Amino acid sequence: MIALLKSDLYRTLRSRWPWVVLALVTLATLGSAILTIWWPLEPGIVYDGLTGRAGALRLAGRGSSIALVSTIAPFVAAHLSCADSDSGFDRTLLASLRGRAAYFAEKYLLTVLISGIILLAYLVFSGFGVLVTLRPVESVEPLWQVAAWVGEGWLAACAYALVVLLVGQLTRLRAIAFIVAFLLLSGAVEQGFFSFLLLVSDAFGLEWGSALEAAIAWMPYVTTAAVGNGAADMLAVDATGFVPAVRALIVCLPLCLACGGLGALVGTRRDLT
Repeated sequence: MIALLKSDLYRTLRSRWPWVVLALVTLATLGSAILTIWWPLEPGIVYDGLTGRAGALRLAGRGSSIALVSTIAPFVAAHLSCADSDSGFDRTLLASLRGRAAYFAEKYLLTVLISGIILLAYLVFSGFGVLVTLRPVESVEPLWQVAAWVGEGWLAACAYALVVLLVGQLTRLRAIAFIVAFLLLSGAVEQGFFSFLLLVSDAFGLEWGSALEAAIAWMPYVTTAAVGNGAADMLAVDATGFVPAVRALIVCLPLCLACGGLGALVGTRRDLT
């Protein structure tokens, strides 16, 4: 698997799309911060910490947040899901592999690594943005809270990215993978699912309303939004009685493992034609 990962990373670096992704992250963070030279922030504004709604890593990019990574990563996964099949590279490689599960498992590991690289780029350019805006930072969070916030943001990005990767590998259609990425990021899948269950409940008098309302708080879309609110909110107990960071771990980590396991299992039975 390590040899496959090195090969994919090498081919990725020689492709054009990673630089397009890097340019998008740069424009959304450092680029928007540079614009404050011409359209400065209001006088007297200070950053209230690093990660919150008024945090430096968010407002240095004039509104960009760690949710940017969760937005870009699924679309990158949609591209990766069909890159080898579109070029015919997988037919040659899979025909020569005994352990075909390793090939598909490696794709999930590659997606996780690329999501982490996108997150690192966001942090680096947001840090430069803080220097550009020259605003003081007050009440800086402890390092462990910032690290937890970054880790949860990475996990949230991987959750949707791996779902999209699985869909793309199963359908072998990049267009469907991109559509699924858009629907997941807009919350349409989860909202549609719960709306359907609510209609069923109303039609048959099942009284699922309160249970569904409580379950919505555990959906990846909601937990991702909680992480985007900053380390303080992410580590504080909310109306559900749980810390959002714990909810994200309970929901997103099993989802990532399930996607990787299912993708590797299905890959062993995949037809090469």
